[in-house]
Amino acid sequence: MNVKGGICVRVSYDFRDRVVVVTGGGHGIGAGLCLEVAKAGGVAISADIAPDPSLATKSERIQVEKVDVGDGQGLQRFLESVIVQHGHIDSFVQAAAIQPRQLIQEMSAETWLRVMDINLNSLFYAAQILIPHMTQRHYGSIVTFSSGLATTGWAKASAYATTKAALVALIKSIAKETLPYGVRANIVAPGITDTDLFTGPNSQDEQEFFRVRGGGVGTVDEVVPLLMFLISDASQSLTGALLSRDLIIHPQDV
Repeated sequence: MNVKGGICVRVSYDFRDRVVVVTGGGHGIGAGLCLEVAKAGGVAISADIAPDPSLATKSERIQVEKVDVGDGQGLQRFLESVIVQHGHIDSFVQAAAIQPRQLIQEMSAETWLRVMDINLNSLFYAAQILIPHMTQRHYGSIVTFSSGLATTGWAKASAYATTKAALVALIKSIAKETLPYGVRANIVAPGITDTDLFTGPNSQDEQEFFRVRGGGVGTVDEVVPLLMFLISDASQSLTGALLSRDLIIHPQDV
């Protein structure tokens, strides 16, 4: 992705013979990425607890699966089945996340742990399958998402913010452990993006604040090109990086 005079210039990628698994691939950024991977000739596997069957009708290269990433062992079995079916996984993008809005004293332990399982622990369980597979092949890319809330915190978003901070440390640790084997692990802070994760937890007034006075709201189409770069060979020398589009988080701050 090149930027000239403030204009985003899309780059064409060749994803033929590539298999990309996207959790949270049934909606929002995840679904947008699946469509782009398929357009580039790759196989995109959309894994979501609420899958969108219509994705598969848009391209024969998109495979839709119902997966609860909060079930660590179930997620591992799913990844193992993908390897058996396709022979390999080239890239894994963890886009699945939830953001319940509750004060700490009002949040149940079950809700807290569910956020940890979906947003954070799912990457740990996935990495236990992906790292041996990718290091053996000396090839692979793992990408996840952080947020400005990782450094600022936010009222009624403590669990979400906690996971987004922890993911930075986890992805950097994965990057260091896999560096000798040609595997890449990076993290993106996309900023507020117009998806269900933004519109769901926020009232109309809150949404309007962010759209008008809070720095603006990005789109899926603005985030997907960055993800395509990170899972392509164009980023083969980039690992352990935090790439931020978020106005309140900077790579040097974490």
